[in-house]
Amino acid sequence: MDFFDEMLNKSPREKFIEIVQNAPSGAIEKAFDDFLSEHIAMFELLEKNGLSEDDLLNFKLEHSAKIDELKDDYFIGLTAKILGQE
Repeated sequence: MDFFDEMLNKSPREKFIEIVQNAPSGAIEKAFDDFLSEHIAMFELLEKNGLSEDDLLNFKLEHSAKIDELKDDYFIGLTAKILGQE
């Protein structure tokens, strides 16, 4: 089985973990820096609009199924950003 066949037989989470373990540190650093900047900006925006961490926690609990569905999209996106940095 070649590399591409092997990659197609894995979940987005598994592919992401494999890429993180093997990618150059600079590519990972850039992707995570961008991801954290976006994450921090969202928290600041929530706070600016009067939402608290409790509001966020409640939202996560109420929408956990949808959030779990979307995680694969985020793993795919982060993997693409890391690979795009190489």
